Amino acid sequence: MKINADVAVLACPGYQAHDVEVKIRKLFELLGQKEFPPQLLLKPNMLSARLPEEAVTTHPVILAALGKIIPGRLYAGDCPPSAGKNPGKYWETCGYRDIADSAGIKLVTLEGESTIRTITVSRKNASFPVSNVVLNLPVLNLPKLKTHNVTVLTAAMKNTYGFIPGYPKSLLHAKFPEPESFNAFLVEFYRAVRDRIFFNLVDAVEIMEGNGPAHGIKRQFGYLIAGKDALTVDVVCARLLGFDINDIPFLRIYKEKYGIPDFRILGDNPEPLENFNSPPASLLIKTLRNPLLAGLLSILGKRFAIIPVLEEAKCKKCMACIRVCPQKAISDDLKINRKKCINCLCCYEVCPEGAIKAVKSKIAKFFV
Repeated sequence: MKINADVAVLACPGYQAHDVEVKIRKLFELLGQKEFPPQLLLKPNMLSARLPEEAVTTHPVILAALGKIIPGRLYAGDCPPSAGKNPGKYWETCGYRDIADSAGIKLVTLEGESTIRTITVSRKNASFPVSNVVLNLPVLNLPKLKTHNVTVLTAAMKNTYGFIPGYPKSLLHAKFPEPESFNAFLVEFYRAVRDRIFFNLVDAVEIMEGNGPAHGIKRQFGYLIAGKDALTVDVVCARLLGFDINDIPFLRIYKEKYGIPDFRILGDNPEPLENFNSPPASLLIKTLRNPLLAGLLSILGKRFAIIPVLEEAKCKKCMACIRVCPQKAISDDLKINRKKCINCLCCYEVCPEGAIKAVKSKIAKFFV
């Protein structure tokens, strides 16, 4: 069945509860969304246990507003890579516990029972689990608009990666270690699970630029972006940040392989954000596609990359980095084995203290 690819954009300068509710109601109206399933899973970006004002996770006011707008039974769930089956700290720190109690939203973990799906990416088979919660409930996808050091941008399509329970997400980085191969995987993964998405609503009121998705710079943007097609929602998100589609590897791959449908932008149509601070990976990924340098850089391999570096003074020895690493490249004394490390940056994403930095390798600094 063909999905309505239109995207609605509305200015929303802050997280005042009444204003957010009014804007979300208007977004549904613009896109003709009058009816809702009797049960829905709200899927925020809950990357780590961080406060709402840090702009790492979807703001809880958005979930609270949906609790007032949608008449059916609502669940909210995610499975951060280091939370395991006890995400209580995440619910509380991100602000979801309080709003769930007041809005009648049931919090669920996407860990636990799952179903294996298999896709083919560049003639390589990839199997992965998908949470049965996702397979049993239509999903209202609630991403946070941020930069990302592997995909350049994370919004609606990337947020579906959270349909995979916990640690297997890291293992897939090991199977597709280069940025190009992982972005190709993300395209096929999204196509395999997109039928689970009922609607997409992007929190772009406060966004993250620079070294996202965990430790970048918060920036006021002031918009809510919505649509039924995560692909076109992401295209609009990219353009509003000043990117060309070809700057975002998974959008470029999708366009080249499947094309992007025609769509309208409804509501507001703002100018692209000026002076947006792209992630370090953005220029590296462009350089890798330079035909004059491609041969040399392919020989250099992972030495031309964004790499994780530990700042010992900030480290609290929680060991989250060790648990999440798919290559077991971090020793008990927190030394990174560069031969084993594939620069997936999972350790960087889960570190609650910001003790792991994502920086250009020495060779990358030379070229970029």
